[in-house]
Amino acid sequence: MKGVAQIFCVLPVTFFLNCYAGSVSDEAPNQGALQQTAQGQIVANLTNKGIVKDSRFNEQSMVALYIYRKKDYSLSCTTASDPQKCEDLLIFKNEKVDALGFTNEPGYFGYDADFNSYLPMLVAEGNSYPFDTKPADPPGFPDADVWQCRKINFVGNPNYGKYECGVNSHPIRKFNKDLTTYTLQGYATNGRGYASSYILDYNLFNSLNHPVKDGDRFYAYFAVHFKAIKAAQDSEDRFDITASTWKRPIEPDLISPRIEINVKMLAEGHYDKPGSVYDIPDYSTWYDPFATCRPTAGVAGSVYFSEILWMGSKSISGVSATEDEFIELYNNTGSAINVSGWKIKGAATGGGDLVLPLCATIPAGGVYTIGEKTTEAFTQFDYTTSSISLPTGGTNLAIEDAQGTTIQALTNCTSPAWGGKGVNGGLNVPKQSMRLNSITSAATSCASAGWVTTSTGDSNYATASVNVNTSYMAPDDISEGTVATPGYKGP
Repeated sequence: MKGVAQIFCVLPVTFFLNCYAGSVSDEAPNQGALQQTAQGQIVANLTNKGIVKDSRFNEQSMVALYIYRKKDYSLSCTTASDPQKCEDLLIFKNEKVDALGFTNEPGYFGYDADFNSYLPMLVAEGNSYPFDTKPADPPGFPDADVWQCRKINFVGNPNYGKYECGVNSHPIRKFNKDLTTYTLQGYATNGRGYASSYILDYNLFNSLNHPVKDGDRFYAYFAVHFKAIKAAQDSEDRFDITASTWKRPIEPDLISPRIEINVKMLAEGHYDKPGSVYDIPDYSTWYDPFATCRPTAGVAGSVYFSEILWMGSKSISGVSATEDEFIELYNNTGSAINVSGWKIKGAATGGGDLVLPLCATIPAGGVYTIGEKTTEAFTQFDYTTSSISLPTGGTNLAIEDAQGTTIQALTNCTSPAWGGKGVNGGLNVPKQSMRLNSITSAATSCASAGWVTTSTGDSNYATASVNVNTSYMAPDDISEGTVATPGYKGP
């Protein structure tokens, strides 16, 4: 049982989790210790061993403690060269966080995608707010991290647009890697992976935020985010809502080997024993779970559009599915390109950006398809998303890598619509995609001769249309159905 922690928990009438940890490890702590206190707190004392010498850390870095409910991912990882690392990647990609803590003391607030705001909890000083303009820090508060102001952005609030100021008991601070020890306290989350302000009453964040039962298992990880916050004078300005720390899925730069928690329920009462500690894995064993998923920095022309079905599909019986659209990208290099977080600008609902998923990769000389669904005309896409939306009137598109560099811009697509390429279909006329005349030659304008309308007479069409459902596959260009070749690396 070396290195395995056992957690003894109390479930009070409020249905929050109080835990006691008993270490059964026979090894001395080597990176500090994680403790479950008698009050139910989850507290870690992490030493700076290894951290202080790691040049990747700076003031914008952060170390987090994430606790996940265990699920059985082993069936998906049985053939992996390292099954445990495979499971860890799946956990960080898919699982909701049950509790979390930070070295930089962000406290009980965070970035909520629905709320779209950083909301520190401020303790007001007298009746000196709201302010029409942001005031200077008052005398007696030389620490800009403690005295903070926020702009009221709730529409309907009579003070909308004004500032309220006060003391933030849990400010975001810069990371100091010279500290001997970092204290991380686990806070409950809102069930989606965010530490939100409304959870203030959840047992002072000293517990996981849902009931547990005997035998429940959790995984705890320490995680490094090298670029989690901004460099700014005031901590309310340091918060960076674009940092991966605050988004799902959480994408740390390094994680520790997992600490497995086995829950054992105890009756609440004065006989409950205080918690104990167990080891935090040595920093030298921490690793990047997304090593194979980090996006490639692209160069112009390395990836470009190769086929677009902008008008939707139609079955051979003449029933249209106007939302059944797809985009195909081609990798015109001799190496695989990881397109995690790359954007197809203009391809999402309302002309927004379509963001490609974590670990998305286009093989060397291969294609990557993005479609609405695989239940009607098409049987397979590399990425299926309901976010794709291509207007029949045309729209300009662009491919942008994760660093914001434009890899290809596709212009002149609105007059005429889509450069006159592709067919929206009609009576005894199939819906037909637009494709490159030669996949090895990019076309940056929809009006370019490099684009043609896909035809059943195209060379190797029978092979190329393998991902089209037979009940939608038009037999020729003068019949009902759909003519397209998603996933075909040609002509």
